[in-house]
Amino acid sequence: MTVDNPFKRLLLPLGSVLFALAGFGCAPVGPDFVRPEPEAPAEWSQPADQGLEARSGELVEWWRVFQDPVLNDLVDTARRNNNTLEIAGLRVYEALAQLGIATGAQYPQSQFAFGDATWIAPPETGGSGSNFWQYGIGASASWEIDFWGRFRRGIESADAAYLASIAAYDQALVLLAASVVDVYAVIRTTEEQLRIAHENLAIQQRSYEIASVLYENGASSELDMQQAETLLLATRATLPALEATLRQARNALTTLLGQPPGSADALLAGTSGIPALPTDIAVGFPADMLRRRPDVRQAELLAMSQNALVGLAE
Repeated sequence: MTVDNPFKRLLLPLGSVLFALAGFGCAPVGPDFVRPEPEAPAEWSQPADQGLEARSGELVEWWRVFQDPVLNDLVDTARRNNNTLEIAGLRVYEALAQLGIATGAQYPQSQFAFGDATWIAPPETGGSGSNFWQYGIGASASWEIDFWGRFRRGIESADAAYLASIAAYDQALVLLAASVVDVYAVIRTTEEQLRIAHENLAIQQRSYEIASVLYENGASSELDMQQAETLLLATRATLPALEATLRQARNALTTLLGQPPGSADALLAGTSGIPALPTDIAVGFPADMLRRRPDVRQAELLAMSQNALVGLAE
């Protein structure tokens, strides 16, 4: 004899529904991100120049290949004080906080409240003159089960945005270091040009004086004296432009360092010469070039974040 159990008839459909919901929960809504794989040759199409090697090199602090202590100090100072880099770092913390919010949304939410109130009934208004106190406390809890994977898509989007902010910081660091190295090279090159110009000016001044003496004594023509004077004046005319270029470059450097104008003069004291590259330079492989660029990583991660938002909106 079989006894019909009504709870059994109720649990079977309920179990089927829960199983179906669990199946849906295993596949979050929206499309999955597909990483693009651009075709890149394994080797360079043209043979490398002498001194360039297709091998991986240390790129984290690439400016140290110049082996210039002054340049190293300038880049380190810029990394500590540059305002643009500081803003990029703060955006990393902001994205990390958004990731924490998105992660916390999948867990139970709770709220607590406490309040108190006091009523005074003075005799002047017909009251008893007594005070009344009232206290209240409340609590609530809720938990939205992530059947459709919305919260997971939200975490995926926030996580990709967080990693994109780190890539943006790396890109800002790359641009900052490149700008410091570029301006530093302009400063040292202009200093060298000024040094050579002053040496030429001294030589041409002496040549003009000799040509003048020879002309006055009839040993040379006036044309020779005028040519010597022309060279002297032409060289002297280049000095203001070179000095202006040097001032502009030094002011640009102090801006990159996050310091007032003139503050970098102590670091630039002395002449270390134009930065020289080493004889052998590692340029890497073509397939690795795109993966090393922070801006490319940032674009890919932002696309991943936006792709997850499609599922979040469905």
